[in-house]
Amino acid sequence: MTRPVVIYHPHPGVGDLMWHLPFIRALAKSRGDGSITLLTRRTTHAHSLLAAESSVARVEYAPYVSGPLRHARELFITLATLRRLRPRALWILDKISRPAIAARLLGVRDVFGFGLGSQVRWVRGPTLPDDLRDAHQIDKLQAFFKQHDIPVPSQEPLLVLSSTQIDAQRDHFRAYPRPWVMLGVGARNLARRWPSESFCALIERVDAAGTWFVLGGLDEFDAIERDIVARAASSRVVNISHAKMADAAALVSACDLFIGNDSGPMNVAAAVGTNTIGLFGVTPALTRSNFIHPLSSSQNNRRMEGIAVEDVTESASRLLAFDRPPCTSP
Repeated sequence: MTRPVVIYHPHPGVGDLMWHLPFIRALAKSRGDGSITLLTRRTTHAHSLLAAESSVARVEYAPYVSGPLRHARELFITLATLRRLRPRALWILDKISRPAIAARLLGVRDVFGFGLGSQVRWVRGPTLPDDLRDAHQIDKLQAFFKQHDIPVPSQEPLLVLSSTQIDAQRDHFRAYPRPWVMLGVGARNLARRWPSESFCALIERVDAAGTWFVLGGLDEFDAIERDIVARAASSRVVNISHAKMADAAALVSACDLFIGNDSGPMNVAAAVGTNTIGLFGVTPALTRSNFIHPLSSSQNNRRMEGIAVEDVTESASRLLAFDRPPCTSP
């Protein structure tokens, strides 16, 4: 069996994985005979989200260890994982040193990484200059791939999903009237969340046929029922917060619009090519995708409450006509 090229992607978020996809594909094509083994965090849901991704032959989850001696413990777990995978080359899409050390201890010669900080001792060149240490991750990736003469044709993630998954979601909700709009009301922390009252006001303002799928965290189903679905008092508002990430991705790919906070679901919506109104308050607006239409609070009010319902309604009206029949075709 051919020993694989392994890509180590240490970032924990679903959105992180989406924006690394173009670079993962480029590496697979240029250095991995078309496919690679991806070593990433469990919180990215890579197993299910990348099930139809031809450039990723295998997904393994990298350890995340907390507590005393966490770096040493993580190093030994990574060492065991790489010993089992037997990579012929390891590409680390970050400056983390532990996987590079583990690969070197196993005798892997071709270990590549950003080379920032202590990692430079363990990787082969070329590496990034120190003045890129605080640059945006995508800017670092662009510079790193340019150094290695690896072309990246597009930065759009263009997430590929199984047609079976998508058809299952279309069939399940077929009776619900179009257009379908998914509301991403969750986020990693409260400061990134547009208020529930604002989402309710948005639904009330759009006086037209259509269906609103409301997606929050798995543990937020009851709160969303109380704070959004019950207040909206409409059969057109459907709480899908119990959906698995892959099912939510398949459904949003069939939706006509996504509106939501800066979060994993927002990035997935853009990655599958659905027009996405991203709500940004405390975080910088993401402008690297043609599918994301960002709305931010004013510069002197870096809070989500500063994003006006009227602005979201106007943006939604520009992107979508609320006059479609129930779903009868893709």
